[in-house]
Amino acid sequence: MKIYIIKSHDESILGKGFEWLDGANANLIFNTPHRDVALNQLIELNAKDINLRAQIVECEADKKGRPIMLLESTAATNSAPSSPVLDSSLQSDAA
Repeated sequence: MKIYIIKSHDESILGKGFEWLDGANANLIFNTPHRDVALNQLIELNAKDINLRAQIVECEADKKGRPIMLLESTAATNSAPSSPVLDSSLQSDAA
């Protein structure tokens, strides 16, 4: 089943209480099976904060209707290895 969530530019996810969350708890995330409902919510958020850069994201839902792709993408983002280019530049500056 496809559902829609709202994600901001900094990877925060809109919660059911309309606060921005990190997405660790799928029970607290705002989601809807209807894209038009998500679009209306996004328009309301943009009316309150004109500098908000958020988007509607389509994802799969588990049997209870919670988004399932979020935890995988959040874990991948948090466990990304450091860039070897940055490490080598730091070593050359130290030398």
